[in-house]
Amino acid sequence: MFVGVFSVSRFLRGKDYVKLGVLALAVMLLSWLAWQHTRAILHLQPLGIDFLPMWAAAHEAVFHNPNRIYDFIGITRVQIPLLAHFHGLRPYIYPPTTLLVFALFAFVPFALANVLWTTTSLALIVTTMANLVKRQRVLILAAMVLSPASVLVVITGQVTFVIAVLTVLGLLSLKTRPIVAGVLFGIAGSIKPQVMVLLPVAMIAIGQWRVMAAAATTAAVAALASIAVFGSEAWIEWLAAMPRFEHFIMHTPGLERGVITPTGLGISLGLDPGALDVWRLAFGVGGIAMAWTVFRKTEDPARRLVALLGGGLFISPYAMHYDAALLAPAAALMLTHRAAPRAWVMALFAGALLCCAAIPHWGAAAVTAFVILVALTREDASFRPAVQAQIGAAQGSESPA
Repeated sequence: MFVGVFSVSRFLRGKDYVKLGVLALAVMLLSWLAWQHTRAILHLQPLGIDFLPMWAAAHEAVFHNPNRIYDFIGITRVQIPLLAHFHGLRPYIYPPTTLLVFALFAFVPFALANVLWTTTSLALIVTTMANLVKRQRVLILAAMVLSPASVLVVITGQVTFVIAVLTVLGLLSLKTRPIVAGVLFGIAGSIKPQVMVLLPVAMIAIGQWRVMAAAATTAAVAALASIAVFGSEAWIEWLAAMPRFEHFIMHTPGLERGVITPTGLGISLGLDPGALDVWRLAFGVGGIAMAWTVFRKTEDPARRLVALLGGGLFISPYAMHYDAALLAPAAALMLTHRAAPRAWVMALFAGALLCCAAIPHWGAAAVTAFVILVALTREDASFRPAVQAQIGAAQGSESPA
C-alpha cells in the first residue's frame, strides 16, 4: 500500500488540478450515496427521528411531567402520533442539563423545531470549518457534509454537529483563551458527557489547569440550573436509565450493528465475554495513552480532535454510526493542511475510511482504523506555518461567548 501511496504522491506533486479532480469525483460519489441513503432511510422512518425524543422530552419537562422523560415506554407513547409507520422504543437518554437547550424548541411544533435545530446545527459546522479550510474549500466542506455519518446527522437530527463545533472551537482557543475553551468543553460535556471523558487526561498532559477549572465550573453551573428547573429526581432517573439504555443498544440487532466503538467491533468479531473484557481494557488504555501523547507532542487540531473524541470512542461501550461525524472536521482539516502529496494522499485515505462508518458491523473497524491512523500519523513540514496562521484567523473571528 505504501508503495502505491509513494507513486501516487509523486504524480500529485505540483498538480493541484489533480487534487481538485479527485475531490470533485469524491463529492459526486458522496452526493449519489447521500441521495440513495436518504431515500432508503426515509422509507423506513420519519425525518428527525432522533431529535423527536429530545423534543418530546423537553415538551414533557416544560408542559407536563419531567419525571416521565426517562420512562422509555412513556416517552415513546408521547411520540407515537409523529412516528408514522415506525415501530419500536424511542427513549430519551441525554442528561437533564441537555433539556436546558432542548426546552427552547418545546414551544413550537415538532416539524418546525426539527427544521430549526437541523439547519442551525448544519450552519454552525459549515461556518466554523469555513474559517479553517482554505484550500479547495467548497469541495472539502461539501465532502464533509455529504459523508455518510454527516448525512445521518442531518436526517435524524442528532446533536453531533453541535458537539463537534464546540470541541473544535475549544481546541483552537486553548492557548489564547483558556477560559473560553473550558466553557466550550463544559457545554459539550453537559450535552453529551461521554465525549469529554478524556478531557482531563488531555488537559493534564499540557498543563491547562484553567481549562479544566472552567470546564468543571461550567458543567457544575449547568447541573445546578437543571436541578433548579427540573428537580433533582431527573438526575436520579437518568443515572438509573443509563444501564437500561446500554442494554437496549447492545442487544437490539438493528442498533448493535451500527455501533462504531471497539467494543462493538469486538462483539461483531464474536469475542467471548472474557476476551471482550481484555479487548475493551486494551483499547481503553490505548485511548488514554493516545490522548496524552498527541496533546503533548502536537498542536495539530486534527490530531487533537481525533485523540480527544476518537480516544473517547475507545473507552465508551457504544456510539452509533452518526457519531463518526464528530471526526469529520478532522478529515477536512487534514485535507486542507496536508500540502505535501504523500501526506495529502494519506489524508484522502483517512477520509475514505471515515466514510465507511455507516457500513453495518464493519463501520466500527473503519472508524477504529481512522482514529489510529490520524492520531499517530505526523503532520508534514508544511503544516506548522499554515495551520498557525489559520488558527489565528479563526480565533480572531470567534465571538467572546
